[in-house]
Amino acid sequence: MSTIDRATRALLRDPRKRRAWVIYQVSIQGRSLAAVAREVGVKKQTLYRAFDIPYPRMEKIIADAVGLKPQELFPERYDADGLPNRQMGRPRKNATAKTVTRNNEERNVERGAAA
Repeated sequence: MSTIDRATRALLRDPRKRRAWVIYQVSIQGRSLAAVAREVGVKKQTLYRAFDIPYPRMEKIIADAVGLKPQELFPERYDADGLPNRQMGRPRKNATAKTVTRNNEERNVERGAAA
């Protein structure tokens, strides 16, 4: 993994410039992102989505292709320790919705018993 200079760091903070920079760096190697995707066995659209939404596995593949760490290439997606700064897994269900539903069911049962 190589270190990057201050100008490149600033460039990588802009998502549009980062995408162009990555494509340029891969093309210098005589490859394309589509070829990188084929090498790892994923569709090229899957690889390109990592530029738009957080996708740790694809971020690592892209970073490896240009010789950087994912936290260097996508600095806004990682904290100082190099860990993703986003919630992983499925979102939790809304706890208040369950409470309201239970209360409604209890009220319905009580009303039915009184009638």
